[in-house]
Parts: sequence; C-alpha cells; structure tokens
Amino acid sequence: MMRKKLPLVLALMLSVSFVFAQTFVNLVDFESLTLAPESHYAGEDNAGGIEVDYLKFYNSYSPDYGGMWYGFAYTNETDVTTPGSTNQYSSASGSGVNASENYVVGFMGFDWVSTFAPIPSVIKLSKENPEAIIPGMYVNLNTYASLYMADNDFYKTEKHWYKLKIVALSTTSYFTNEAEFFLADYRSDNEEMQFKIDDWTYVDLTWAGVADSLLFYVESSDTNAYGMLTPSYYCIDDFAATCPETVPEFITDIKTNYNASVGEEIQLSAFVKGGVQPYSFEWSNAEILDDATSQMPVATVTGSTTLTVTVSDAKENTITETVNVFVETNIAENKAFEPKVYINQNNILNIESENEIKSLEIYDITGKQLISNSSLNNNMNFDLSYFPQGIYIVRLSDGISMYSTKIFK
Repeated sequence: MMRKKLPLVLALMLSVSFVFAQTFVNLVDFESLTLAPESHYAGEDNAGGIEVDYLKFYNSYSPDYGGMWYGFAYTNETDVTTPGSTNQYSSASGSGVNASENYVVGFMGFDWVSTFAPIPSVIKLSKENPEAIIPGMYVNLNTYASLYMADNDFYKTEKHWYKLKIVALSTTSYFTNEAEFFLADYRSDNEEMQFKIDDWTYVDLTWAGVADSLLFYVESSDTNAYGMLTPSYYCIDDFAATCPETVPEFITDIKTNYNASVGEEIQLSAFVKGGVQPYSFEWSNAEILDDATSQMPVATVTGSTTLTVTVSDAKENTITETVNVFVETNIAENKAFEPKVYINQNNILNIESENEIKSLEIYDITGKQLISNSSLNNNMNFDLSYFPQGIYIVRLSDGISMYSTKIFK
C-alpha cells in the first residue's frame, strides 16, 4: 500500500495538537489548606467558595437551622462510625487519599422553595494554559451516605444505584460534555457485582477536554415524589491526579439469553465493576434498540437475533459478549417441526418427535440456560424433579427448524 507524506504545515499542526493534548493541569491535594484537627470549613464566613491553586470550589452557606450549606466544603474529619446528618464531613475511609489529612466534601443542594430542582456543585478552573486538560481525580462516598446505604436493607433488595454526573463546560471553546460515575450499584442479581465505593477510587476526566468549569450532580434510584432520599454527598481528593498503574479488576455481568415474543420490548443489561470509570457501551443491531450506547437499552423484538455488546473503561480495557434473543415459535405456525413436549405428574419432561432432534436447551424465565444437549434422539425424557417450581423455556431444533415452548412445573 502506498503511503503518502503529510504536508509539513499539517504535520506540524498535528504535532502541536498532540503536545497540547498531553498537557495536564497541576495536581491539587488540598494539604495547603489550614484546619484544626478534626474540623471542617463549610463557608461559614460567606466567602462564596474555596480557592486553592488554580481552582475555586463554589459554596453557599446560611446560618439558619444551625448552619446550612451546599456546594463544597473541605475537611480533615475521620469519623467512619457515626450515622446521620451530624457526620457530613468524614469520608467513608476516614481520611484523604493515601491516609492524607485534607480532602473536599461535595453536597448537592435543592431548590426547596419552588421547583425542587437540583443545584449542582461547581468547580471553576483558572488555567495558565487554556489547552491543559484534567487527567482525573479520586472520589469516595462520605460516611453519612455510605452508612445510609449499609443500614437500609432496601438499598440492596430494591436494587438501587447512586451516581455522580459531571458536566464539563468550556467558556472559550463553547462545548459541553458529560459523564457518569457510579458510587454505588446494586442492580445486578450477582452479589459479586454489587458495590458501593468506600475507599478512594480513581476516575478519569480526560473526556472533559479543555473544560474550565465542572458541574457536579448526584442522582439515585432511591427517590420519592419530592426527590432523592439518599444523602447527596461525595468526597474528592487529589484533583488532577494521573491514573495509577494498578486499578481494580475490570469485570462485567452481562445477561446473554432472553426469551421474548415478536413486538415485545425487553431491557438488556451490561453491569460493570472495577477498572476506571467512566464506562462506555456499544451494542450492535442499533435499529432495534432505543439507545445503542446505553448500559441498559430497550430492544424491540422483531425475531430471533444475536447481538454483541462491547464494554470499555477509561483505561481501554474491553470485554465483548454475545447476547441471544429467542422468539418462541407457535406450534400452529411451524408445521415442519412439531415435537410433543410435556411434563408428567412425576416431574419427568417428555419429548417426542417424528424428526431427529439435533439440539435441546432449557432456560429459566430469566433467560439463564440450565441444560444444553446435542447428543439426542427422537424420543427423550429428563428428570426435572430437582428443578424448583416455576416456568421454563424448552428450545429444540431438528437442524432446519426451531421450536420453543413453555412448560410449567
């Protein structure tokens, strides 16, 4: 293949762009801020924010009700055992990154007067080099939010989640970008995939580009008619830190088999843990999905099909899985292959067919495959006495046609 040389001007432009892309803002670890032991600053002097190096963390404070604030505070408090709102200023791990003293606590306020709308917490960057970017930072739950989740069983049983949404703005380049970071996620049925972040965890911010403002929102599935119930706190330390060499193992839990009918809408899922957030999702068959980049897209079933999903983290770890959607075949619609499938009073599954059966698969109602067998004949029986009561999907093939039916045990 012939390779063409880039014109010198273009090559220089690309080279300069690459240099700028690798220019990072300086690390801010908050250790220069002065505090008495086991204390905090939450804007009590109405200064309107915390200024450290090139950063301003905006803050709003009112002396009402013993002191109310939102935005950002800084702290060195270490209490990891006291539950409730009196313990707003301690990280869930009891210190900053690497046992350092100072760190920042974020709290999202709400407009309780009229709209109940969330009020984001804002960080403004005054950068010497406008093209410098933020490599990342460390985040953690605070003790109040962490113990609220731990002390309420419904957080697990109702499969709740809690996340940061960060919106990046540039007043010079006029762009907006955003990403999400889960601080807790109990949606997966696999308990090993459920988590809340109780220790300092690195998150990537390079996606924010040359942003000079960051807006922090907190969202959760734990809500009522008036808004979010989970305390809307989180902690930040080592702003503009670079990614550590060692990060938690990047693992996924992706449901790979679904049973549905034509026209039915089903929600797919790809749960993730570890690696470096934010995560990205790329599903095939975009034409049947409401959002091919969603973690949990809704698929409109048009027939049996196979999809793929590729899950990536910010450190370029990727996992790709195949997802099967099976459409049940009505007996009346499939004259070529009409096996007789029934379960008797002794919980024996009987299968009788005039055609040779090439494959047998049995799934539970969630789509989990329980049996897969390809060494078969025309007439078979299987002991299902060890199966719990419920509905099961039997899927058969004679090598040409597919047959699927439900059985009730």
